[in-house]
Amino acid sequence: MSFEELQEFWQIAVDRLDAFGGDLAKLSQPLQTVLIVEAAQGIIDNGGLEYFFEADFPGNPPYSVFAEAFERVGAVAAAAGIEAAARMFPFEEPQLHEAKRQAWIESVKSDRSHEFVVLSWKLCGDESVFIKLAEYVERNRSAFAA
Repeated sequence: MSFEELQEFWQIAVDRLDAFGGDLAKLSQPLQTVLIVEAAQGIIDNGGLEYFFEADFPGNPPYSVFAEAFERVGAVAAAAGIEAAARMFPFEEPQLHEAKRQAWIESVKSDRSHEFVVLSWKLCGDESVFIKLAEYVERNRSAFAA
């Protein structure tokens, strides 16, 4: 599946999300998965884990939601990286504490040897995620039918 074809399926998922008023829970799991992985990896590719963790996501879902979506598509290393990075925050439920996340990231981001920074570089630009996502869409093509 080409990148352009993958984008067509992503657009179907976006259109369905819009039709349900932005309520991700009303979409089938394959459509949810495409939206979550596409959004998360796009953010990571633009600025690493720093960008991914710096702002709140709608509803402040636990980061396990993202890791589980990556696991569903078969991007196991990326899923493990997101989980590991989320565990690095020195406080519980980091998804609920934007300012604390930003302060902690600020304290480690210039240390090129810090595990968070190393992991960020590893996940940023990981093309295998989109390859796995395309394979997942192909396996779940019927979920995107009208």
